[in-house]
Amino acid sequence: MSVSKRLVTRVAALTAAGGLALATAVPAEAADPGVSAKEIVIGMTTPLTGPASPGYKDIAPAAKAYFDYVNANGGINGRKIRLVVKDDQYNPAKTKSATSELILRDKIFAMFGALGTPTHSAVISDLNRRGIPDIFVNTGSSNFDNPRTYPMTFPYFPSYVVEAKAMAAYIQGDSSLSGKKRCLFYQDGEFGENAMKGFSAVGMGFETTVSYFSGQQVAPFTSQVTNLKSSGCELVIFFGVTSATAQLLGTSAKAGFRPTWMITSVGSDPTVLSGSLGAATNTLLNGVYSPSFLAPIQDTGNPYVSQMKVIATKYKLPWNFYTYYGINTAYVLAQALKQAGPNLTRQGIVNTLQTKASSLRSAAVVPMLVSSRAHQGLTGYYMGQYNGTGELERLTSYILTANSASTGGAKQRTFKPAAPTRKLLP
Repeated sequence: MSVSKRLVTRVAALTAAGGLALATAVPAEAADPGVSAKEIVIGMTTPLTGPASPGYKDIAPAAKAYFDYVNANGGINGRKIRLVVKDDQYNPAKTKSATSELILRDKIFAMFGALGTPTHSAVISDLNRRGIPDIFVNTGSSNFDNPRTYPMTFPYFPSYVVEAKAMAAYIQGDSSLSGKKRCLFYQDGEFGENAMKGFSAVGMGFETTVSYFSGQQVAPFTSQVTNLKSSGCELVIFFGVTSATAQLLGTSAKAGFRPTWMITSVGSDPTVLSGSLGAATNTLLNGVYSPSFLAPIQDTGNPYVSQMKVIATKYKLPWNFYTYYGINTAYVLAQALKQAGPNLTRQGIVNTLQTKASSLRSAAVVPMLVSSRAHQGLTGYYMGQYNGTGELERLTSYILTANSASTGGAKQRTFKPAAPTRKLLP
């Protein structure tokens, strides 16, 4: 071999060796969109404005605050979380365009906390077709717990079917409620359909039922309240969003209609109600029953509540159920991302949720069920009742757990959550 050929061969060998060294020193390009050596991009659609925004608009800032807190403490496996939030105004058409932007322009790794049954129904098939993790959907629709059809979708809070079953079990077991003339008021669509499915599963009927359509919560429920009052309803169960609850309680007070109220867990936050009801809020809420799955928000002796409130205060956020819930679900997601490991992939986070969900810590006082065959999320509730100062007091030491099947009721059980991680970091 000539000198020139030997020199070319030696240079090529050194170049190859140098290239190999460079390749091992710099992290490889991530296989899935939204993940780089330094960042994880997460997307969210939610109503920041519009008639459904009261309360719900606080979830995204709360989640972002928690992720900022984690980022300030080193991130997750060396990566910072970037949350990209789109305002869909609770409008399915806007949800579709916003989700397309998140996927095509922002190149998200996963969707997180997308809010609303009708809105998310418009995009769930596309997310699953594209293999994008769809984590902790903010709706209680039981239709999203369907791993065969939606293998990438994971609900978090208990379904409305489960909530109805828990309500029915409590009513049937409480002598002060079981004999009252029951009536049901619900939001049209899957929200109300899920509620009726749960009550039907346990054979609970109603003297009368009335409904409202999504978006009508900006107007007083005069005709519905008149119907409920003329029917002699003594216990009214309401499945609606918080802005609708404000209209219901305000209109009923003006009409002199004062039944016992039992209101869904997503529809009774006092700080949101006060925006419409003002100083009358605590008076109108006093005695209202409402199930919940998180430790009571006023229980600052609870380590989850106290640490989450510190984060909310640090980032100048209102301390209400939605802020509490947003920080809590972000905390759970952060743990799952960490457990998925440094070589983060979409399938990896799915596998982590399906095999390690029971080990993820949170302020929830009910167990979480996620497997390859069931994406139920949280499995139950305790019953609470509002006092005269606007605090939801826990009435039961036990919890009521159920599934979303069209048969079977809720069962009493006890559950002791694990303590939070140090400084609430994943």
